[in-house]
Amino acid sequence: MSAPAVVLRALLVVVAALALATLGSRTSVLLPDLVLPVVVAGALLSGTTGGLLLGLAAGWVVDLVPPGAAVLGAGALAYAACGLLAGAGRREGLVPWGWVAAVGAAASALLAGCRVAVAVATGAPVSLPGVAGSFVLTATLCALVVPLLVRAERRLSSGRTA
Repeated sequence: MSAPAVVLRALLVVVAALALATLGSRTSVLLPDLVLPVVVAGALLSGTTGGLLLGLAAGWVVDLVPPGAAVLGAGALAYAACGLLAGAGRREGLVPWGWVAAVGAAASALLAGCRVAVAVATGAPVSLPGVAGSFVLTATLCALVVPLLVRAERRLSSGRTA
């Protein structure tokens, strides 16, 4: 993995986490998870170990961005599991859009399940329509954005521009 790719991933994770926190605090509209597509794209390119580490780092960023997580580290573990799952879906060469969409949907389902499990464990209320809506929005975002992120990172790694 090239240094520009690492910088790009880190920048995208921080911007996505800040945007999600800002939008989430200013609106009551249901939002997709903006960090998960970055984790899925990175995991599809780097495999299980890279996906796990990227997910762990992204989860810590999400946990630490104000207002912070109720259970510090739960987000890091959830994103790490998503990165591990998406990394297992790594394929060499060109990957069909359907496969990327399936991996994104699986990672979205895992993240939603982890969030529900943490909410149940802490006694927080769980809105199943909200969880389902967030899952659909996040899976759709992954299907649309992950191929673009993968293409951009491959171009960065190969040294080509535009």
